[in-house]
Amino acid sequence: MNDMMTIFLAGVEGIAKNMKEHANSSSANQTQDKALERKVEELSGKVDRLLSLLDDNFADRLAEDKPRSRRMMDIKQRIGDVIREHPEGIKPPRIAKIIGTRVQNLYPHLKYAVQQKQIIKDDTGLYRPLESATDK
Repeated sequence: MNDMMTIFLAGVEGIAKNMKEHANSSSANQTQDKALERKVEELSGKVDRLLSLLDDNFADRLAEDKPRSRRMMDIKQRIGDVIREHPEGIKPPRIAKIIGTRVQNLYPHLKYAVQQKQIIKDDTGLYRPLESATDK
């Protein structure tokens, strides 16, 4: 979606530049040209502010742009690491907070790990590493 937004904003910026060039070259009606120039300047300013906001908000995400399968592997690995660090058990909201994601993103990975017997889920909703389950 970021690529689509960038393409869209580039198009808007191109339109604004074309409008500005047209306003500068037209000398038929000075009053209308000045109003058009002012509107184009306002639009250009808005586009610039929008681009800077997008750069600020998405710069880190775009810099780390990884293939989806790589991100999936990363989240599975991070979930496993967090659960191993908490042999006493840990609930999904705490895992999500540690990893920095939403709880809804964890459930499919947790369910799959339980099915594959990589971790266990006890009756209280705590997820534990498999090793700690056999110790008790």
